[in-house]
Amino acid sequence: MRRREFFAIPAALPAAAQAILEQTEELEIVSSHEHLLSEQERYALRPDVLTLLSHYAADDLRSAGLAGEPKSWAEIEPWWRHVRGAGYGQAVRIALRDIYGVDDLNAKTVPVLNGRIAAENRPGLYERVLKKMARIRYAVLDDYWRGEPVRPDPRYFVLARKLDWFCSARQAADVRRMEEATGISIHGAADLRRAMERRLEQSLAAGLVAIKTTLAYSRPLEFAAVEEREAQQDFDLLMKAPQPEPPRRLSDHMFHHLLSLASEHRLPVQVHTGTLAGNRGLIDHTRPGLLNPLFLRYPRVTFDLFHTGWPWTGEVTALAKMFPNVTADFCWMWVLSPVGARRALDEMLETVPANKILGFGGDYRYVELTYAHARMARAGIAEVLAGKVARGWCTRAEAVEIAKLLLAENAARVFPQPGGAGDQARRVQ
Repeated sequence: MRRREFFAIPAALPAAAQAILEQTEELEIVSSHEHLLSEQERYALRPDVLTLLSHYAADDLRSAGLAGEPKSWAEIEPWWRHVRGAGYGQAVRIALRDIYGVDDLNAKTVPVLNGRIAAENRPGLYERVLKKMARIRYAVLDDYWRGEPVRPDPRYFVLARKLDWFCSARQAADVRRMEEATGISIHGAADLRRAMERRLEQSLAAGLVAIKTTLAYSRPLEFAAVEEREAQQDFDLLMKAPQPEPPRRLSDHMFHHLLSLASEHRLPVQVHTGTLAGNRGLIDHTRPGLLNPLFLRYPRVTFDLFHTGWPWTGEVTALAKMFPNVTADFCWMWVLSPVGARRALDEMLETVPANKILGFGGDYRYVELTYAHARMARAGIAEVLAGKVARGWCTRAEAVEIAKLLLAENAARVFPQPGGAGDQARRVQ
């Protein structure tokens, strides 16, 4: 199959957008955020259609009415027609069509697809899909399922790690596990800070380029400045008896310490903002504006606000416009809400400096879906830029240069490959 076929242009894309897409489709892009399995982990699986439907598409299926975790296509089929047109469904369909050559998903095609997915689950899949098809130079990998930091395959990835663990202790057993992982004896808040520092050192040794936090899944993104004395009181509380949730003052204290470490090491911090994955949660916890005091307190830290804060994209737009240390990240966004992504980018391009917008992060576990998401992002960006050209906001040549910023150059600057020119420049600032 020729490469041009991999990037077949959507027939519905306007002619002007097609022209811009054609000029940028050979561009190697940088993904700001992925959860992709290592090749070895992927090949150890026995993936099938249900495997690809399990990441994100299953959330929409359950939202539509599917009960529990599906174990067969027969359970999914009554609900598939309701979700196939949403962003997650679009990504699945693109992946199955472009990679496995099947245009529709139904009871007849599922066995065919299962056979083709199994046949392709072998060495060479990542090179073909990530490099040749998706044209991804490298991706920032959050391998959240790993206990210990592990250096990822440098052909494909640079490393982001979460240290939320140290902000989320609620019982003595949590503290004991931190001691085992770091080798630090923890008897109070000061020791807990040292354990966090040791974990960061371990992660840096594995090639860390960014810190990530998903604390919004369990608490509001509002972090008070808490003195050690108050944090120690909370620590003593959880050591005496398990708490229903992490004591807030200790959590706040530790998150501020994390940001101090990020400032010291010149590490960007990726922050989950906006809607939550899954089918439950308190979305008001995730409002980007809650982070505003942190941007003022830690001006040397680059805060990369994930998912454009959707549905609060206006808040992310305002914050990225105002603060030099805030960037707007479209990871997950082109499958989360394709129309919302186009609308947000249309506004941002006339509001926020173009070097503050990161246009793509696949945010997927399986390479087929990262490919599909990249294709959707390229097409969506091309469509928005074509509209700008039509209105005289920019020329076509300028639109192509902006696309390069959004898809590659901005992310490469914020998350440079270790040892590269961008990495050296960041560390001497």
